[in-house]
Amino acid sequence: MALHLPKPRSTSTPQKSTTGIDGMKVKIAAAAAAGVAHSQETSRGLKGLTSKVSVRELRTQIGSEGLRQAAIDAGRTPPSNRTLRRWAQQGRIPHADVAERAQRRGAINRLGGINSVAAQIGRSPSAVRKYQSGQTNELRNDAKSKLVSAKAKNVMHTAGILKPDGTTKIATISVTGRVHVRNGDEQGYDYRTRTLDFGNSETPFSEEESRAMAEALATDDQARVVAILERHATLDYPENKGFDDYSDQFGFHFDAIDSIDVTWH
Repeated sequence: MALHLPKPRSTSTPQKSTTGIDGMKVKIAAAAAAGVAHSQETSRGLKGLTSKVSVRELRTQIGSEGLRQAAIDAGRTPPSNRTLRRWAQQGRIPHADVAERAQRRGAINRLGGINSVAAQIGRSPSAVRKYQSGQTNELRNDAKSKLVSAKAKNVMHTAGILKPDGTTKIATISVTGRVHVRNGDEQGYDYRTRTLDFGNSETPFSEEESRAMAEALATDDQARVVAILERHATLDYPENKGFDDYSDQFGFHFDAIDSIDVTWH
């Protein structure tokens, strides 16, 4: 009888760098990160966990005038009502610079407005206005990190991930995807698509892992989500005994993610 060995993993898989839950820099497959992004649109437990909102929602939050001002800030002709309706129907703003400014306006609106954001990040209202309009491309490091944190907390609160005391609900996760194993210098092998039910893990997702994953989702850092899932699969999933370390050289790694099912409790 012929022996069917697993197919050696291709070394040409496009990868992205990210920071894992313990601060370690790791590389993950770009296709796996794309799978997380898709799951944010389709999985009930992940819907709403994103800093990007639809054009229809933006139009509700900042109004037609807010969208027009975003276009003016980008140096473009303010869109007509007909154009705004088309953007909402198509679910996209065709100009990246306008879309970015509109998203900034929406985020600042959700955080309470210019003055509220200025107080939260320790900058003047004038600095926030310049950032909102795109006159300032990025805030200074400390203000930038504070804004990212404030936006993530707002997204998590809106999505119902935070408890009344501010702690994060625990995630029970099942992820389906194509995985392979790496063991130091030994060649990694592809596995067929499989489902990893982390709900049956001897060590379930902790609050730290749950919060880290929710924050990564809320800031659209899908690569970090993959790293968190891979680390848990490597160190805590009962089927994967034998690994004491997760890194680029060791552990279970996703080549692609088809779906993620999450329940928060």
